Amino acid sequence: MSWTNEQIQEAAQAVVGKAISDAEFRKLAISDIYAAIKQVTGREVPQEFKINVIDGTGYHANIVLPEVRGAADELTETELEAVAGGSKDGATRFFEGVGSILEDGARTAISTGSTVAINMSNK
Repeated sequence: MSWTNEQIQEAAQAVVGKAISDAEFRKLAISDIYAAIKQVTGREVPQEFKINVIDGTGYHANIVLPEVRGAADELTETELEAVAGGSKDGATRFFEGVGSILEDGARTAISTGSTVAINMSNK
């Protein structure tokens, strides 16, 4: 099941919107974002899409490690999956919406006076 950019944005906004006012849902979003997205959308996000949720309270630092590389001419796991019958198009379309999700989250934070952080990254 693939996601459109619009569906990604709607899911992120739904999670943020519910997490602002529902403490139990906020805990779920922090502990299991995939379950939280399924709860608000009814759809599952593939586990290979890495989604990080950061609670906006306190101090945070994110360190994103690149994929482990073997020999210089060896493919990474992601590249290997793309070659082995997969497609980078699906992942590319999924992550094209990330910039606008972050922008929408920032607009929401500004308009509500709260802190909203959405960090979605692909390895």
